[in-house]
Amino acid sequence: MLELHALSTGRQSLEKWLNISLKIHNYVNYLHLREKNWTTHQKLEAIEQLLKAGVPEKKIIVNNEPMVAEKLHLAGVHFPERTNIELYKKRDWRLGRSVHDSITAKEKDTTKDGADYLFFGHVFETESKPGLPARGLVHLKNVVESVSCPVIAIGGITPKNVASCIATGAAGVAVMSGIYDANDPISKAKAYQRALEKDEKHEEKL
Repeated sequence: MLELHALSTGRQSLEKWLNISLKIHNYVNYLHLREKNWTTHQKLEAIEQLLKAGVPEKKIIVNNEPMVAEKLHLAGVHFPERTNIELYKKRDWRLGRSVHDSITAKEKDTTKDGADYLFFGHVFETESKPGLPARGLVHLKNVVESVSCPVIAIGGITPKNVASCIATGAAGVAVMSGIYDANDPISKAKAYQRALEKDEKHEEKL
């Protein structure tokens, strides 16, 4: 099943992030809380509000906060590229890593480092990485082919370019501003969902 990950942007208040997350959670596979400037207490408070509002705990991934994931029984933790996650391999979590090239991806693969999935990007030009050239679909394909665990494309993903990402063998896409900064986050989340469903049906026919 192709996956849609929705990531917080770091530019919104807790209230706005919470409001959007509650609206879109039915249309994504995972909600990522990746607010680098929030305290651990703020992250706990934010996720507890999601849970109280009915968002399943197994749909929530928190960035670089294993204590929060353990306390709230979340789906998993997403770690930065250089973090050693050996200590967490036997936990009942989904462990994710960010990578930026195929060499690092091989090191972070499931059988070596313990990652259950990898984010690779940025695939396309994006405002969140001003001045940095996109790594492109060829590099995405190289990463996909170099590891055994699922690779999720991130960076400049739009509903229109989802198909090109999936064509490389990517297991899904991750989106930040494309959903959270949209005028209509629900419509945008649905558009990404439809794009992934279309690719799933195409793969089933092959």
